[in-house]
Amino acid sequence: MVPRPARHVVRLWLRLWGFDGITLPPLGMFILAERLGDARLVRHELAHWAQYERMGALRFYAAYLWGLLRHGYRNHPMELEARAAEQQA
Repeated sequence: MVPRPARHVVRLWLRLWGFDGITLPPLGMFILAERLGDARLVRHELAHWAQYERMGALRFYAAYLWGLLRHGYRNHPMELEARAAEQQA
């Protein structure tokens, strides 16, 4: 479990950067309180968790960083996969 002050720092970071949630394996998924009921967002973050389980920590973070540098956030293959998961019910 992530200590309460650390959770607040992550949520502050989310607000500052305009994100509603983030998955930081193995620490957990962090979603803004007002968005907890958003099933699409939860499916998006769960897709990132599945990527982490499939790849392992080192490969997950390396692939995410490389994808950001190569494709940017909007066209990142891991983000495209997570956005596709949002549509699944």
